Amino acid sequence: MMLEALYIHIPFCKAKCNYCDFLSFTGCTVELQHRYIEALKKEALLKNQKLDLEVNLKSIFFGGGTPTCLSSGLLVHLLDFIQANFPVEQGAEISVEANPGTVNKEKLQLLYEAGVNRLSFGVQTFNKEMLKILGRIHTPEDIYASYALAREVGFTNVNFDLMYGLPGQDLKDWERTLLKALEFNLEHISAYQLKIERGTPFGQQMEEGVLQEFDDELALDMYKLADDYLGNKGFIHYEVANFAKPGYKCRHNEIYWRTKPYLGLGPGAHSFFPPQRIENLGELSSYINMLEEGDSPPCISEELTIPSLMSETMFMGLRLLEGVNLEDFYSRFGQDARSVFSGAIKKCLSNGLVEINNGYIKLTHLGLYLGNIVFEEFLSDN
Repeated sequence: MMLEALYIHIPFCKAKCNYCDFLSFTGCTVELQHRYIEALKKEALLKNQKLDLEVNLKSIFFGGGTPTCLSSGLLVHLLDFIQANFPVEQGAEISVEANPGTVNKEKLQLLYEAGVNRLSFGVQTFNKEMLKILGRIHTPEDIYASYALAREVGFTNVNFDLMYGLPGQDLKDWERTLLKALEFNLEHISAYQLKIERGTPFGQQMEEGVLQEFDDELALDMYKLADDYLGNKGFIHYEVANFAKPGYKCRHNEIYWRTKPYLGLGPGAHSFFPPQRIENLGELSSYINMLEEGDSPPCISEELTIPSLMSETMFMGLRLLEGVNLEDFYSRFGQDARSVFSGAIKKCLSNGLVEINNGYIKLTHLGLYLGNIVFEEFLSDN
């Protein structure tokens, strides 16, 4: 198999959001950031030496954290290093996650000239009070200003991450969020329901009874509203939570959903070389110290069984609206998915959650709204 995707984790943030359970750190010094970039370079070389796969990167994704908390010089230096040491396909998608208010024209110009061609802004909401509740540091005005700068510099592929199911949010507020987002000439929109995780401030508030579980029916109405509004404005709903104008699907995430190999660099980053999954352990100082000493960072690995790989192929592939190609499944595993998952398929067909058409099994419109129920069936039926 070909390695086509590289994920680079930048774990620095100006502030930690109340819902965030990603590995990220605040208050980091410039010296620590420089040491971290050097550690990433060393890990990249070590992993590249050990790779037993042909490499032709179609996607490089800087995620976080907030990659744009770094100086543009550090990000550009790292990107130049990656391009010099890994084969990168001409026209590869090179994405950087950004928080509104953490970019200026000079920073964006340098990123653009270095080859970054996709920006993903963590907007979440345009409601000033909601932003404060979430612990976001930007304002609605920052969203407009950062977007304008991105276009001025020349970026032609911009995503907004939006979030619904926020504490105290109603359908009208979510509608206003969608309408405001549609004022921008965006190429891509991701719409996620807030998930409250243990160990976060919101998780603590949930345990204390300060926050309540969001109403499922209201969340469903919000999801349907996004589907309707974005679809009517020319966005293709191509994955459960993602909408793109024609030609602007996120290539990096498609590699995940199609369970193709990918390499992750940085603490907490995951790599997948079927059948092996590797997770770098998440302590920042040990990650840096070990690489400075010439050792690989601490990690854990898991060898997935064939049944596990088949289950993952199904529930990840069903996230895509086109579904899972049954012929491709057979070519990969030598078994018919309809036999392997006969119980799950029969149950989901009878409940109107999936359908089989033209050699694909995919979610129905109802199944799209109840995807987690479907995914659980395929996890338990093998």
